Amino acid sequence: MVKIFIYIFSLFSISSVLAESISKKELISLRQNAIYLYNDKKYTESIPLFERYLSFRNEPKIKIYLAKSFLQRKDLPEPEEDDEIFVRQNKIFTLIENYKKASKIFADVVPYLEQVTPKDRSIPDLYFLWAFSEYFGKNNEKAIGLFKKSAILKPELKKMANYNIAVIYEELGQNTDSQIYFNK
Repeated sequence: MVKIFIYIFSLFSISSVLAESISKKELISLRQNAIYLYNDKKYTESIPLFERYLSFRNEPKIKIYLAKSFLQRKDLPEPEEDDEIFVRQNKIFTLIENYKKASKIFADVVPYLEQVTPKDRSIPDLYFLWAFSEYFGKNNEKAIGLFKKSAILKPELKKMANYNIAVIYEELGQNTDSQIYFNK
């Protein structure tokens, strides 16, 4: 029994040492390279770097970069009309899962940022992006609420938010609600 306890304790000790096996210099370089790729609009290439960096540090700003990278990536296959049904469904599922990853990150970070830095001017824009990730992830009701919140926090977003809400209502077949928001 004691041998088993020592063995398990050794495994936990080794895994914690391995998880911390990156130098501060390497970590800084990893962060800089990820941000450089993001700024160079190489979103797909930046994702693994951001994810690796976040495995060592919990930095909300970098999480936002990661969420935006998921939203803006262009490497995922688009479903086409002539695709076989299963191929098309697989492509759609892949796209939806990508947007769900972004919305999960936004859901974790944006309320935290709003609480910690309530006067940050980027928060309404982050709500707007979060709304898009929810919409593309097929969570329409959540998207509508987030579009509304972004418009409340930043009146300049009201016209775009109302348009997007109208489109969502139209897709849901709620034409009366859709016309209300198109006319706002």
